[in-house]
Amino acid sequence: MTANGDQYPTRKKPKPRRRLWRRIGVRLLVIALFYGVTGAAAAEAYVESVPLPSAPIEPQASTLYFRDATTILARVGTVDHSDVPLSAIPVEVRKAILAAEDRDFYSHGGVSMRGVVRAVVADVSGGRQGASTITQQYARNAFLTQDVSMGRKAKEMALSVQLERKYTKDQILERYLNTIYYGRGAQGIAAAAHAYFGITPQQLTPAQGAVLASVIKDPWGFDPANDATAARKRWNWVVKAERDLNWLPGALEYPAVSAATAKNPGADGIFIDRVERELARHGVNSQMLHTGGLRVVTTLDTTAQKAAVQRIAAKLKDQPAGLRAALVALDPQTGGVRAYYGGAERGYFDDALASHPAASTFKPIVLAAALDKGISALSKWDGRSPRLFPGRLGVPLKNHHNLQCPYCTLQTSMVDSLNTPFYAVTEQIGVTAVRDMAWELGISRKYGSTPTLVDVKGDPKPGKTRADIAIGRYAVTPGDLASVYATFAAGGVRHDRFFVQTADDAGGKRLYTAVPKSTPVLDQAVAADVTSVLSAVVSSDKLAPGRPAAGKTGSQQWGNTKETQDAWMAGYTPDLATTVWIGKEKPGPIRDKNGKPINGETVPARLWSDFTRAALTGSPKVALPEAAHVGRTDVGDAGLAKNIAKKGTDGRRGESIGEGGKPDGDSKLGFGTPVVHTAGTGKRLALTFDDGPSSYTPQVLAILKQYGIKATFCMVGEEVENYPATVRQIVAEGHQLCNHSWEHDDLGQMSASAAKADIQRTDAAIAAAAPGATITYFRAPYGSWGASAKEGAKLGHTPLGWLVDPDDWLLPGAGVIAQRIEDQLTPRAVVLVHDGGGEREQTVEALTKLIPKLKREGWTFDLPERTIDAKPQPGPSPSKTTPSPPSSPQPSQTQPADQTQPTDPPSAGPGTSGSPDPQTSSSSTPEGVEQPQDAGSEDDHEDDRK
Repeated sequence: MTANGDQYPTRKKPKPRRRLWRRIGVRLLVIALFYGVTGAAAAEAYVESVPLPSAPIEPQASTLYFRDATTILARVGTVDHSDVPLSAIPVEVRKAILAAEDRDFYSHGGVSMRGVVRAVVADVSGGRQGASTITQQYARNAFLTQDVSMGRKAKEMALSVQLERKYTKDQILERYLNTIYYGRGAQGIAAAAHAYFGITPQQLTPAQGAVLASVIKDPWGFDPANDATAARKRWNWVVKAERDLNWLPGALEYPAVSAATAKNPGADGIFIDRVERELARHGVNSQMLHTGGLRVVTTLDTTAQKAAVQRIAAKLKDQPAGLRAALVALDPQTGGVRAYYGGAERGYFDDALASHPAASTFKPIVLAAALDKGISALSKWDGRSPRLFPGRLGVPLKNHHNLQCPYCTLQTSMVDSLNTPFYAVTEQIGVTAVRDMAWELGISRKYGSTPTLVDVKGDPKPGKTRADIAIGRYAVTPGDLASVYATFAAGGVRHDRFFVQTADDAGGKRLYTAVPKSTPVLDQAVAADVTSVLSAVVSSDKLAPGRPAAGKTGSQQWGNTKETQDAWMAGYTPDLATTVWIGKEKPGPIRDKNGKPINGETVPARLWSDFTRAALTGSPKVALPEAAHVGRTDVGDAGLAKNIAKKGTDGRRGESIGEGGKPDGDSKLGFGTPVVHTAGTGKRLALTFDDGPSSYTPQVLAILKQYGIKATFCMVGEEVENYPATVRQIVAEGHQLCNHSWEHDDLGQMSASAAKADIQRTDAAIAAAAPGATITYFRAPYGSWGASAKEGAKLGHTPLGWLVDPDDWLLPGAGVIAQRIEDQLTPRAVVLVHDGGGEREQTVEALTKLIPKLKREGWTFDLPERTIDAKPQPGPSPSKTTPSPPSSPQPSQTQPADQTQPTDPPSAGPGTSGSPDPQTSSSSTPEGVEQPQDAGSEDDHEDDRK
């Protein structure tokens, strides 16, 4: 498998032992010719029989063709070449190249026996190993072709012996340095010094010489402009080799390298880079391509490529600066790349190979995994929003626009791009099934050395895959996503994508012929059902390109905002599968020229439709396969909870409804499930404060008292001991208490017993500060619950979550904090702000601005609902009785835990009342703490509908 995802791993067939030994024998025979087995006279006769040309072969440009083998795509060749004497090349630079390529150069006779044996062993075992000395490299580059054959190798060795006899070592080294290809269209060290550093060879430093020494082995792959990591690693290896030889006194620092100048500018130039890399993997190296006069027939289609370049230029014209686009179109039946756009100019950055969160374009992979497990696309799932899932550690998941669909088929969930049903499916079949399906369909297992589809450093579970994979949380490349959709189009057969059909040398000898690799990975009936569902998506969104087609859009949320950072469209006809991506080089909000967010259904979807229509101009329309209706329909989770389809919902039709439909409130909450809504219904919110008490808490209390608001204070045990009087004031003024752990440790990582001990210790501290007070709630730090939610419930506390988090410990200014709360606020939302844990002046100021504004807008302030009947802590009762929250009588703790069911209470008087107007609620994932990594994965802006 390649690092950039251009190819996928395939099992190599074992070679017969007889064939293996035959290959070894042939190669050893060549060695024997020179070293005595057949006699010195025979070896000498062969050397003399190979004429030494009087002048090197002149470099020839290679020609690349479109797939019709007649239309020229580009000419590729060296454009900069001039010879310099060896004396003009610093000794330190020569040593760097010798250390990298042939450290025994001045002691051997032109052929390295040790290197040849090493190469023979590597070659017969299926690998490639350089065996050439500098003399051999010069002989091959100056006088021979670059083909891999025993005849060419024998001539190379014979010419090397003659060169050693005719010229001095310095003369051979000078010729070599002036002949070798260094990349960037530069043949010879003079051209290379200018291309990489803008200087003459005489000015090269030892560090710069090591850079040029590094690129000789792979002029494209070790160019720092193409792969900075690989280039630095190779440079370090060269420098170490010099030190080991005592050729390099002192330390070196990696030098600045000039930006690469595109030799084939424009969008097609990026495709040429892909061709160069693919040929190199098959033994046709960069020097052969740039100097050998090759004839290369690519897979690129003239009509499709022209359509891609023109349509993207038209869509991005007059759009804001910084927008980037990628498009990859494949032939589903072969894997051949028919159109490729990685950027407007060949600048050594290819957006088609850059990975980004896939958002909802990943959902068809979840569907395929579910169908593969026997779950029908017509099975019904609970598509309400928000929902709490165990894998999200207490952070709610919502659908875009908070769409509700209590009884929702997977097909409807795909058409309306709902998150909660696909998350539920993934938790049921297991994340491994989804991840493995993605790999089988075409997602690379690694990008470079980094594993795909797993959490990275800073995520909740580094190296592990979580169920957030269901909503496109993990990054993939446009190229890989095109391969996935091409596999669907091919009826479940994955055809590894490729860029080159054939390559011939200047004399017409075939150097390489592509053999498309095909692997059945999905049952044909399953693929047909995926196509049927995705064709419904295209029909619903009116995206059809004038012929039968299937596809899916995707929009990736920017942080914890209403902005979008990545917009996708991936779709296919039976004869062309295409992925389109729109975004920025560095993630950030993407808007169109009118200032509107770019979502998957806007620019990418229209671009995909226009491109597909143009690319297939004149080709016959081919029907998509009919649905096979595999799997069971009675395996979904719809209807498993009570009261999930009341006012304003139609559970039987399975159609999603938006906020205007007024779906009912919370359904039954399982024991230990965090609450995220207010006790009462209507246009309410609940203020909860975290990380205190602190010196700022009295200021918060004063504001709340001014407006007659009751709130909840989640307190850290250590801070309770520092501010016991403030705890008593909170109780005396009628606010609710919430246990927020002892030292604000991550309880989600603790065992149940350790979490329980932490909660009890904090309870004891609160009880000591305010004897007899009731601790109604428990909130895990960072929203990372683990076993702590149930342990808190067992101790008599309702686990408390949130729907609104303004990140007030990070945002600059009170106005920004207030606006962030307003942007996220929906009826019955629990709001998380802070009265401790840092400087809180701007938080206090934000409350003074926000509270009166919300009151003017008709919002009322409530307390969170309760699922546990909290008991007072031991000790005498406080001087003032703590009011109970405005909710209906709570179930007795003697009831079974799974029978607790919160109900909507009646109005509870001033400050907490509101009309019983059930409305939808939405979630917002917090940023700045460990769990907020999930925020960016929610497809909150997916397929916005009017």
